[in-house]
Order: sequence, then C-alpha cells, then structure tokens
Amino acid sequence: MEEKIKIYITKETMNILLKDMELFEFYKKDGTLNKNDFINTLIVNYYERYHQSNQQLYDQIKSTLCAKSHCEDYEINDVAYDILQLVEVKANRLESAKYDTLLSLKPTKKSSSVINYIQQCLLQGSTMSNYFRNMFTSYSLLPQDKREQIIFKEVYEQLKEAIALKRKTYFTTTNNATKHITSPYALSNSKEELFNYLLAEYDDKAYSFRISRITKVVILNEESKISNDIKRVLDKMMVYGPQFAITQEQEICVELTKRGMQMFKRVYLHRPKPVRIEQNRYYFECSTNQIFQYFFRYGKHAYVVSPRGMQDEMERNYHMALRMYQRRKHSKDVQ
Repeated sequence: MEEKIKIYITKETMNILLKDMELFEFYKKDGTLNKNDFINTLIVNYYERYHQSNQQLYDQIKSTLCAKSHCEDYEINDVAYDILQLVEVKANRLESAKYDTLLSLKPTKKSSSVINYIQQCLLQGSTMSNYFRNMFTSYSLLPQDKREQIIFKEVYEQLKEAIALKRKTYFTTTNNATKHITSPYALSNSKEELFNYLLAEYDDKAYSFRISRITKVVILNEESKISNDIKRVLDKMMVYGPQFAITQEQEICVELTKRGMQMFKRVYLHRPKPVRIEQNRYYFECSTNQIFQYFFRYGKHAYVVSPRGMQDEMERNYHMALRMYQRRKHSKDVQ
C-alpha cells in the first residue's frame, strides 16, 4: 500500500500529535516536523495495544449478551460490535467533536505490513480513516509519559529487559554522540507525568537519561553492578525527580517569606520535596539544579541560606539578569 490515507481528526487531537512531534524531537534534516515518520511510528507501536484493549471490551460485551439474551451468535456479534463503537465514542468524547482537520498518512517500509494487516483483519466493517481516527484519539487521551513509552516502545522494552536481567547496556543519545555503557537501575517518570527516564550508574556516578533521547540500545553480556552509595542517590532521584541528577549529596536550606510559603503550596512544576520544615526554613536533599530551576522564579521571596556555593550561584544569576535589563532598557531609551 503506497497511496496516502486521508484521516479527519479533531483539532484537539492534531494539536497533541504536533506537540508530541516537537517534544519527542521528530524533525527532518531541514528542521521541519517529520509528521509522517511520527504517525507511522505511532501506528506500528500502538496498534497491538489498541486492538487488545478493544478486543477485551468486545469479548466482555459479547459474554454479557450471551448470558442475558437468546439471540443467535451472528446477531450477538453484530450487537456487540455496535455497542463497542458506541462505548468507544463515549470514552473518547467524540460525540460532539468536529472532524475538520486533515491528516495525511503515507505508509513507509516499516509500517506497510502493519497497515495491510489492519486493513485485512482488524477493521471489522470500519473504514481505514475511522479506525485510525479512533486510534489517534485514544492515544491523545493518554498522559504524556505514557505516550512517550508508546513512541519509544523498542527502547523502553529493551531497557526493562536489561534491568530485569541485571545486564549492562550500551547506547548513544541524540543530543550527545558519547557512547554510554551503563548499569541500568530503574525506569522512572517525572512527577508531572511528562517524560520517562532511565536511572543508571555511568562512569561511577548516578545518571538519568530521557528515553526519547536514547538510541539503539544493546544489552551486553555483562552483569550490571551498582554500588550501594549510587543506589541511594538514584532512589533519591526517583523521589525528587529523575530528570535532576544529584551529583553531590548535601543538605540545602531555603528561607521563604510569607508570600514564598504561599507560592510553594501552589507552584507544583518541579517542586522539590522537603526533608523537614522549621518555621519558614525548608530543607532539601535534592540536586542544586532543581533548587535553582524551581526557586529562581521566586525572586525576593526565596533566599538560599546554604550551601554557600548555591547561594553564590543564585546571587550571580540575579545580578546577571539585572545587568541585562538595565543595559537593554538604557539602550532602548537612547534610541
């Protein structure tokens, strides 16, 4: 099958697909989004799970109809399929949706056999356009970290296998040509359900790697060995946020104003978990990078008490920002 398949989906579904193409870095060499590669990858990695979910629901409906009715088998099959379609529409919140956004799909070498199989065996009276529309809508309703697991299914499954076998892995990353030989420890998602990370010992240190940036995993025939000290750090990273590598274990103290304490309750993204709170002083054992990223936005309402190096870094960055604003403002006034 080489001809393009035209699929009409909602604007909301299209926006999520486009967002994932950017977040998961599906780009052509010219810097534009590689929509076709992303959609074909989605189909290849998601069709089995999508079909199994529908098949389980179909079997449950059919079993209930068999127990409650005296219809013939062919009638039960038809009714069960009709109910499944209605349930899917309700579950995907499509009953009032407008399918006014066109998505063109051109099968590739890696997807053509899967798409042919779907056409020959899975449509069950539906059209290709409707089938893929429902599949893409089902995908778009999943949390972002679950969507990432689908798009990078092969990498995710290989890392799971390596962890279960307690074997070392070899891979490179898309943002760094360095060859990594790691002892994988765990797969963990960020608290905000945004991305998935491999937590591992690499170069005798605790590291985290985003799975969407890992390429070509090879499971080595070498036992994975992780020191207890590294395991303790990796466990902390899973609590605080796997995207923030803890390069040095130390206690960090941040003093908050009344306004700062109110902000801490409301600002959830990347919020570190305090090990204890003493009046307006919050103590953490997370990475300094997480403290910097989270509290920098607080301005005068957060003051790093210790360690001194973190305090100096925060002060230095505020000074740099102040000088930039003063310079830009003065330059604008002169013009």
